[in-house]
Amino acid sequence: MTNWNLQTFFDGNNDGIEYGDFRKSKNLWNEDFYEERLDRLCKLIEEIDSDVFVMEEIENEKILYDISNKLSHNCWYRNKIYNYAAFGKENGNSIGLGVISKYPIENIKFHGLDVRTENEKAPQMRALMEVNMSAGNKNICMYVNHWKSKSGGEEKSEKWRLWQENILAREFSNAFDSDINFATGDFNKDYFDFTRNEHNDFLFNGIGETKTKQVMLYSPWNDVTDEGSYFFRGKWEKIDHFFFAEKNRFSDFKVIKNDKILKSDGTPARYELYNHTGYSDHLPITCRIILDCSERS
Repeated sequence: MTNWNLQTFFDGNNDGIEYGDFRKSKNLWNEDFYEERLDRLCKLIEEIDSDVFVMEEIENEKILYDISNKLSHNCWYRNKIYNYAAFGKENGNSIGLGVISKYPIENIKFHGLDVRTENEKAPQMRALMEVNMSAGNKNICMYVNHWKSKSGGEEKSEKWRLWQENILAREFSNAFDSDINFATGDFNKDYFDFTRNEHNDFLFNGIGETKTKQVMLYSPWNDVTDEGSYFFRGKWEKIDHFFFAEKNRFSDFKVIKNDKILKSDGTPARYELYNHTGYSDHLPITCRIILDCSERS
């Protein structure tokens, strides 16, 4: 399982909702540049070779089709092909969430926010995408997140991330039919900024009118010494996450540091529109999900 924020991954069409620099009128972005960036991404996905690949900041489901088609080219091994995909974004948003999977996707749900109890209008926030998959004889429920950014100030924007935390806690509380429940994505919140107990277990809280019981989740970041997956203003941050409902459901967590996606100083080689180089300002994170825990303590 891999999660990666792809950093404003737009297709080559001009639909009018793209960020300004990606519109064709700027002469910086077109179908050829898109194909070049797409090809580079697909080569990395092939190298990483995860059964499920989760992405933030992609424009539309067409990109998922393009990725899947490019990856399946001349491939005769069915278990190597991403036959299943899911995409979602809120109306009016420029970018959304995407999943490609080698395992069947059975159902997709979206859990949005309509906050009217604060003293200010809620900003546009991305819905939580619930993806139900089957792997072997296990039912898997995955929650894909892209929480509110820190634009406008970390302290001021934190209350909106807490609302998104509330939605995720509520859904974890209500997930009775799945064998494995976990969340992933770009939470725009550092490992050290979450509420944790003395054992470093994460405590997700309900707030406001939709208050739910406190949910305890487990993070693979606890078991590694890596500095982080995102580098901002001279500082590494751990804002890309996996959270599991059961502590023994994951192993082999790491930040992928392929030389291709790193600059010479070891920081992420962000995509640069002016010369069309690089990949993303985030690094991918990956871990192995344990389907059968019978032999694990």
